[in-house]
Amino acid sequence: MNLAEKIQSLYAKYGSLKGITIELHKQLVAVSVKNEAASATIFLQGAQVAEYKRVGERPVLWLSEACDFKAGHALRGGVPICWPWFGSLAKNPETVRSQCADLDSPAHGIVREQEWTLESVELVDSETTQVTLTLDVSPNEIWSYPASLRLSVIIGVELDIQLSVTNTGADPFSFTTALHTYLNLSDVNAVAIKGLEGIDYFDTLDDWQTRKSNLPIVIDKEIDRVYCNVASPVELKDERYKRSIKVSASNAPDLVVWNPWIEKAKRLNHFNDDAYKQMLCLETAHVLDNAVTLLPNACSQFGVRLSIS
Repeated sequence: MNLAEKIQSLYAKYGSLKGITIELHKQLVAVSVKNEAASATIFLQGAQVAEYKRVGERPVLWLSEACDFKAGHALRGGVPICWPWFGSLAKNPETVRSQCADLDSPAHGIVREQEWTLESVELVDSETTQVTLTLDVSPNEIWSYPASLRLSVIIGVELDIQLSVTNTGADPFSFTTALHTYLNLSDVNAVAIKGLEGIDYFDTLDDWQTRKSNLPIVIDKEIDRVYCNVASPVELKDERYKRSIKVSASNAPDLVVWNPWIEKAKRLNHFNDDAYKQMLCLETAHVLDNAVTLLPNACSQFGVRLSIS
């Protein structure tokens, strides 16, 4: 099915629903949602929530202005899905690494560039819309285990995203995963993260040393930390936007905090040199010792809810 046929098919199924539009962004198809509370854009490639904002307010998610919207190129921003490993495969637990023949496989797994199926769009009420996308993962040269992934996105006064993974094969497998959430900032120098005080974290920029701080996090340099066994929620306070974004995880014990800062920003693809000032990633995750092992026919679900005040 070519792009024109795909869009026609989606319009025939969902185009009559109030507030639902099927869009083409260069080579990528997206579903746009508008209701009385909020709006959102979700791309079929990667099942990636790229935009979310409440009516009359600023965007909550950050999406890079340098995205090329080409098929097979992951978008920089929004909420990418990292699965069946997070980050570099070589840095994952042995239970995950041993399942893959090539440790140089792409960072963050294999589903960000794949085309998902738009399974359903439900107008729950005037302020709430639920969008569900699915992906059947077949064994390939990188990943040998069949699985079924389902992403549920609820757009309303809050944004709620839930990812479920079902083992559809005959053998157990292990994975790490994350909802790699990019949050939109007024300025990185005007924000602070609260809720991680006193929690051990791995500093990936300092040979994965274990550290701890009793102070709220302020961003004044490159940061890449993995906090394990976090008590949700975590709060991003934005002084200039005069708002707080609460990040509440469900069945996701870990949280990654990331901003590339000045020098790394210059090396990233689909990322303008000064874009680090307007974004910060707070990523709900299962990583390191909290990797998930799924038996045949078993299902695991985790997610994140973003609340604004």
